[in-house]
Amino acid sequence: MVDNKRAKAQDAEARICCKRILLAGFRATGKSLVGRLLADRIGWEFLDTDALLCKQTGHTVAACVKRFGWQRFRQMEEQLLSDLGKRSSVVIATGGGAIVHEQAWQTLRKKSIVIWLCADAQTIENRLRFDSHSKHQRPSLTGEEPYVEIRKLLAERTPLYRQGSDFAVTTDERSPLELVMEIERALEAFTGDRQNV
Repeated sequence: MVDNKRAKAQDAEARICCKRILLAGFRATGKSLVGRLLADRIGWEFLDTDALLCKQTGHTVAACVKRFGWQRFRQMEEQLLSDLGKRSSVVIATGGGAIVHEQAWQTLRKKSIVIWLCADAQTIENRLRFDSHSKHQRPSLTGEEPYVEIRKLLAERTPLYRQGSDFAVTTDERSPLELVMEIERALEAFTGDRQNV
C-alpha cells in the first residue's frame, strides 16, 4: 500500500512537472478543503500553514494573534513558508496573508505551481458568518466590520494574488469536488504548455 502511494505521488510529480502545489487566496475561499481533496487524489501530502502554526505555537490562530500580535504571527508564517520550500510532493494551503511575504513567497514558488482560489466579497462574508470556527481560526485583521474588512483587504491583496499565481479558480457556488476536478484539468493544460516551451 505504501509503495502504491509513493508510486502515485511520483507519477503525479512527473506529470505535473513541479514539486509543490500552493493554494493561495483570501480566507474562506476553500484552500484547506480543496487542498486536502486534491492531495488525496494525486497521492501527495497535504499541509496547511495555519494548522502548522497552530501546532507549532500550541494556540489557535486567534489565540496566537492575541498573545503575540499580527506582526509576530506574520514573522512565524514567513519562516514557515521558507522552511516549506524544502518539501516536495506536497499540496500546501497557505494562509490568506501569506502572499504578502514577497521574498519567502518567491522562494517557495520555485518548482511550484500556484493556484489562486478566489471568491467574491459577499461569498467570503457569508462563509465566514456561517462557519462556527471562524472566530477562532480567522481573527479580524483590522477590527473593522467584516464586510468592510473583507472588501478592503481584497482590494489590497487581489493584485498580489493575481501576480503571485499561475492561474485562478473561482470558488463561488461550487462544490469542493467540482473545484478539484477543474484544478486537475487546469494543471494538465498548464503543465502541457510548459513542456512544449
